[in-house]
Amino acid sequence: MANKVIIRALEKVFAAEIEGRLPFQSRARIYQRMNDDGLVEPMERRFSGDRFGSITVTGWQLTHLGRLLYCTEC
Repeated sequence: MANKVIIRALEKVFAAEIEGRLPFQSRARIYQRMNDDGLVEPMERRFSGDRFGSITVTGWQLTHLGRLLYCTEC
């Protein structure tokens, strides 16, 4: 069973995914720890370039384990 801090962090990433937003962006240490545990992984989205160049957005996405853990806690 995961603690409340991890569940809240997973909820933020899950909400960003199902709402179709850009990857969830955060520099909090909890996401690096969850990455080490296999719950989230880094994600990168690239948008086509224009006269200023291409745009790259980096953030976090859930792994299957992260989705499973979050959904079992609901």
